[in-house]
Amino acid sequence: MAVNIYIFIFLLLSFSSIESKAQIVINEIMADPTPSSGLPDREYLELFNNGSVIVQLKGWILGLGSKIKVFPDVSVAPGDYLLVTSPGGAKDLQTYGRVTEISGFSLNNAGLVISLTDPLKQWSDKLEYFPSLHKMGFGEGGYSLERIDPERLCGQRENWATTLSSRGGTPGSENSVHATNPDHIPPRILTTTFMDHCRLDILLSESIQLPLNLSGQFRNVPVGLVIDSVVVDAEASLLQVFFLPASIKNGTNYSFTLHDIRDECGNLMTDQLVRFGYYLPVKSDLMINEVLFNPYPEGSDFVEIFNNSGHQVDLSGLFLATRDGLNKLVQVSQISVIQQYLEANEYLAVSKSLEGIRRFYPIKCKKCLLQMEKFPSLSDQSGCVVLLDLNGQIIDEMSYTDGMHDPLITDAEGISLERVDINLPASRKENWHSASRSAGFATPGYKNSVVEVANSIDRTVLIDPVVFSPNGDGINDYLNIYLFTGEPGFLLNITILNCTGREIRKLANNFISGSSDQIIWDGLDADFQKVQPGIYLLYISIFSQTGKHKTRKVACVLTDRL
Repeated sequence: MAVNIYIFIFLLLSFSSIESKAQIVINEIMADPTPSSGLPDREYLELFNNGSVIVQLKGWILGLGSKIKVFPDVSVAPGDYLLVTSPGGAKDLQTYGRVTEISGFSLNNAGLVISLTDPLKQWSDKLEYFPSLHKMGFGEGGYSLERIDPERLCGQRENWATTLSSRGGTPGSENSVHATNPDHIPPRILTTTFMDHCRLDILLSESIQLPLNLSGQFRNVPVGLVIDSVVVDAEASLLQVFFLPASIKNGTNYSFTLHDIRDECGNLMTDQLVRFGYYLPVKSDLMINEVLFNPYPEGSDFVEIFNNSGHQVDLSGLFLATRDGLNKLVQVSQISVIQQYLEANEYLAVSKSLEGIRRFYPIKCKKCLLQMEKFPSLSDQSGCVVLLDLNGQIIDEMSYTDGMHDPLITDAEGISLERVDINLPASRKENWHSASRSAGFATPGYKNSVVEVANSIDRTVLIDPVVFSPNGDGINDYLNIYLFTGEPGFLLNITILNCTGREIRKLANNFISGSSDQIIWDGLDADFQKVQPGIYLLYISIFSQTGKHKTRKVACVLTDRL
């Protein structure tokens, strides 16, 4: 296995492990004392001697980000505290304990690496402070961060907490959050995300020991897959594995094993199998399946996409666009600015406002709707919708006009155009039809109402149940009438007759159907009164624009109880 080993460590100093023999630890940080909660308006560090002998700090080095400060002649007894502050601060803090002033002492509110080394350059303690270590609502000033367990010298991110003191800190005394806080929990993988065709982000539950050994800790790497480098973001507990782009094959799934990964306290993670894949869709993999370009006044345009690829597809690598009068691509808009996926054989309706869809149409799949940050503006009369990949290649395209709607529809506002057959090109106008009335005039995020279904002429009409009892007991209260015409756009009429042939109710009157539809009879007559128990005849007639005509007569039984 050929592996190029380049390891770049980002924020290597963050929460690094210190030898257990260290005596002087950083115990409290007041980086932003304003507004004060009761303590003097002074920045300070509190040091604590957790050893058994006096420690002379003369010549010790305090690292504050890129600044190096040297301690004066001062010592710390076992179990004692020392406050470190800027010149002039001693008079404000001396009532809380022993204080030493260091010229140029300053703590950046936004965060910095703080380190403590002895004259022999041996680490005693180091960590990176940043405001997000505070509990929510306490990172804006006036409260210190306190070390929970001064005996714990590793995994420091989980060993600090916002002070519980009402005055904002406990300088010179035991911390308000003091407790035994050992770490016996090994790290674990939270998520894995493949990005940019060459980078695998592995989010861990905590920071890990460094440096890494690519040949020893990355095992069972497939032949041909080349790891180029690894970057560790310790603050984010993020492991980023970079591969040579040429070694990643489209549509291929990969895996390797992470071995001997430990957290800063030495807790060993069991070997983890890491899986990932990459897929760049090609033409016909993704389909423009439905378009609403003339929404209701308070509604929103939407475009529905169907994943026909058999692969998971990254939505951040897809774009919607339109064309201008010169046929140039314009309004190119990324479908998702973050990495999220459209699974195989799933639908997704994208829009500028999901509320503009939810208000007017049945939603059968909440996760199948996505609001884009920018959505192309679609003309109410005519236009073009183009689906592009990450490289600007066209995956699918359809042109529309309001004349593509069913000619029996006089007002197409709020009615979508649905693709009839995914096996036929989107460019064919006859492959688009108005969504059916029974579906609510649009089907965002789920199967189109006009999709062709396999049927035979003998199964044009089915009813279920044949005997029904509309008495409100929840059992067979409705007669379901299923229609399978095989193509959309039929004009449907259903008349209900009693056993003498008298018309009881016109259940459907010039109803525009999809290729399959469902009509319900609730057992009421034309005046919405309950009919008498007995045998009833459904007279069904279906007409198409092309002259097709079907009639069916189906009997049912209405009773008062079953």
